[in-house]
Amino acid sequence: MSPATPEFLLVRPGDYVVIENEENYEDTKEKTKNYWVGQVIDCIGGARNPNSWTLFQVANIDNGEITIINADIVEKILKPSES
Repeated sequence: MSPATPEFLLVRPGDYVVIENEENYEDTKEKTKNYWVGQVIDCIGGARNPNSWTLFQVANIDNGEITIINADIVEKILKPSES
């Protein structure tokens, strides 16, 4: 992987990933960053290149919530899938 390659392009279903969740509070101008860990269920490609991930379907490992996220908010792959 070259230093310019974003890590989210290497994500595969089954990987455990760290996800950045940026929140804006209306009463302050501060942005806070929260991180959570999820397991990737499915990788969704873009319209121009179906093999270049733009969205992930992820299960939050803390509460089981399944959500679709933008690929670029994945910070790091914690544990690659076994397959």
